[in-house]
Amino acid sequence: MSDEQNTESFSQERANRLPDVPIPPELIQDIPEEKRRELIQYVNSIYVEHSSGPMPPPSMLASYTPEVQQIIVDESVQHGRHRMTLEQRVIDASIHQERRGMWLGFVLALSLILCGTAIILSGYSAEGLALIAADALAIAVVYVHDRRGKES
Repeated sequence: MSDEQNTESFSQERANRLPDVPIPPELIQDIPEEKRRELIQYVNSIYVEHSSGPMPPPSMLASYTPEVQQIIVDESVQHGRHRMTLEQRVIDASIHQERRGMWLGFVLALSLILCGTAIILSGYSAEGLALIAADALAIAVVYVHDRRGKES
């Protein structure tokens, strides 16, 4: 058989196929014609519907009785409320933790400044100024780092 005959045969086979067949011809060429048509009809009849989340797709939900539909919808609403409650708790805990960190930082910085002042008053001015300067530098670094993190 020549290449021209193969091409013509392939074109005829393609024309005889049912429309919208997702099966490549090389996969079904060894199947007898009658079985091939059945296979193509079967593949064309397959309908896949995908959904994500607690609710089934509307077509599937419609196939249930009204009582079951109501149970599914109620469960979905309850699931949504539960998720929102959990997310709110996480947000509130994060805010609380951030506030606590700010207060602890304030207390630590104030304590170091007071210790530096006490050191200066006891006659060690260089050491006291070094402690206060280190404290101010640490506060500035934390502030700048926090601002850069929020900008990103």
